[in-house]
Amino acid sequence: MSNDTTVVAWPRAGGAPAELPKPIVRPCDWGLVGAIGALETQLGTIEAYNRLVAAAGLLKARIDRGEAKPQSPLYAISVKGL
Repeated sequence: MSNDTTVVAWPRAGGAPAELPKPIVRPCDWGLVGAIGALETQLGTIEAYNRLVAAAGLLKARIDRGEAKPQSPLYAISVKGL
């Protein structure tokens, strides 16, 4: 075996780089942005974060108890929810 550690780039790219899919922004996302802004305005950034973490903890507890709600078919990408 050779101990040659020279790295050489390929002469040309093997294909076009794929763009990352853009996340779908829904009305509830803007509600969340507004809620975070209101929390920061009234409580400050640190306490807003603490409240969001507490709310996320309650939501996770509901999920862990098996009380998760499915996505509304109105906002699903397909009727199968995929």
